[in-house]
Amino acid sequence: MLHLWKSVKIYKDRMSVLDMGLLKICCLALGVVLGLTVSRKKKLQTGVLASGVFAATCLPLMNKFLDVIEETSEAEKA
Repeated sequence: MLHLWKSVKIYKDRMSVLDMGLLKICCLALGVVLGLTVSRKKKLQTGVLASGVFAATCLPLMNKFLDVIEETSEAEKA
C-alpha cells in the first residue's frame, strides 16, 4: 500500500493541466453513469454516452499512472 501512495505522489507532481482536465471530465462522466436519473426513453443513450466519455478520459490517465507505478517499482528493486 505504501508503494501505491508513493506512486500517487509522483503522479500528482507530474500532472499537467490537461491531465487535471481529463480527470475532472472522467469524474463527471462517472457521476452521470452512477446517478442516471433521466427518463426511461433517454436512459440508455445517456448511459452509453457517459460510459464512452468515462472510458475515453480514464484510459489515458490510467496509462500514465501505470507507467509511474512501474517506474517506482523498478526504482525500489534497484
